[in-house]
Amino acid sequence: MPDTRLLVRADDAGSGWASNIGCLRACTEGIARSVEVMMPCAWINHAALIFGERPDIDIGIHLTLTSEWDAVKWRPLTAAKTIADDTGAFLPLLTPREGDARRSLQESNWSIDDISREFRAQIELGVAMFPHASHISSHMIRHFKDFDPRLEEIVSDLCSAFRLKDDPFGHGLPRIEGYRKFPRSTEARISAFVAELADLASGTYIFIDHPAVESPELAASGHLGYEEVEQDRVTCLETLTSAELQKQVEQSGIQLISYRDL
Repeated sequence: MPDTRLLVRADDAGSGWASNIGCLRACTEGIARSVEVMMPCAWINHAALIFGERPDIDIGIHLTLTSEWDAVKWRPLTAAKTIADDTGAFLPLLTPREGDARRSLQESNWSIDDISREFRAQIELGVAMFPHASHISSHMIRHFKDFDPRLEEIVSDLCSAFRLKDDPFGHGLPRIEGYRKFPRSTEARISAFVAELADLASGTYIFIDHPAVESPELAASGHLGYEEVEQDRVTCLETLTSAELQKQVEQSGIQLISYRDL
């Protein structure tokens, strides 16, 4: 059997009730072992309640600088005007996208001091609400150093100060595909994920997605180019909790790990 380890990460807890329950179930009923929490979001207190009862579930603080949905917005925890729009919410994008007319932070007159203070505030609140948090990660970008190299040192210093690990995904941990974005069907996703795990070579890998349960709130979320949010995230949860996928993990001798285990 190959010496293979897999870190399955469930993102965006705190962004809504549906995501909180989906991330929880992905861990308790499926193959996920780490959950990322978004501190500026409205449902973060609910996330703290349910994950506070499960200290065995690894928690990461998902540093956030964007608010991408059209129908729901979140705002900086600090008075950081240079990283917010005219309504006080985070901008939709970090960097410009071809064919996307929404504003990006990169095109704005942002202040690195504002970002530094905001990151500190999110981490301070995160470790207070989630005392067993082990690491940080980045929302909507592979690593914040890709946005501005100066942020790497800022994040590294904050992690040292709060005794958190930086997200190793940004430092070369290979990411498996699991399944393609389309088709968004549970059967297709399970089949693709099982096939990839059956051929997985020795090593340590990461898989990242956004499990959630059905809810009218989630169905109303989205933006141009990502309108089927509920279908996407519900099928993600159904895949991660499927008996067929869990059987393949066992048959392949894959060790499921969290950030704590790295």
